Amino acid sequence: MKTILIIDDHTMFRQALRSMLMERMPAGTITCDDAGSAAAARDKLAHQDFDLIVLDIGMLHTNGMELLPELKSCYPALPVLMLSMYPEEQFALQTLKLGASGYLTKQEAADELLTAIEKCLAGERYLSSSFSSLLISQVLQHCKAEELPHTRLSRREMEIFRLLARGYMLKRIANDLGLSIKTVSTYKVRLSAKMGFKDNAALIRYAVAYQLN
Repeated sequence: MKTILIIDDHTMFRQALRSMLMERMPAGTITCDDAGSAAAARDKLAHQDFDLIVLDIGMLHTNGMELLPELKSCYPALPVLMLSMYPEEQFALQTLKLGASGYLTKQEAADELLTAIEKCLAGERYLSSSFSSLLISQVLQHCKAEELPHTRLSRREMEIFRLLARGYMLKRIANDLGLSIKTVSTYKVRLSAKMGFKDNAALIRYAVAYQLN
């Protein structure tokens, strides 16, 4: 059974989200807890293990954008799905750079939340369909189809590129492919140079735009 922590300072929204998840997810697969502030979340995390955090951006005192780096620093393996009232173009890419596993607006939550949670619990990244379309448009504006950088990658580089785009860590990629971490790191540096990626966010954005993940 997976345990989800909902962090949001609106009591009614936390309760409604918790009820919806318990009703819609298959029986016996999840349990939910919630916290109304960063302080309450820290206390719960100190005394209980969680498999996923659903974090609101727009909280008072310590907002989600401030709390996210702290969570990823203290619990790097714990996936965090961001919920926000703001459209994707404002904060989605920034939260991915800070380590979030996904970003979903509250308007989209009713339709896409279960899919987002399932992907994040499976160790994958999640972007809403609308944000994926936005990324595709941005990438296509800067890259002609006949000059796509990923066509220059070797078979092994492309294999590692896809795994990185799914959010896999170097250690997991090394184990899955039977390589050393140093070798995987070398491949990552090489493919990033070929593709012109400055960070993981650029790699993920490209992979999503061209459905390479």
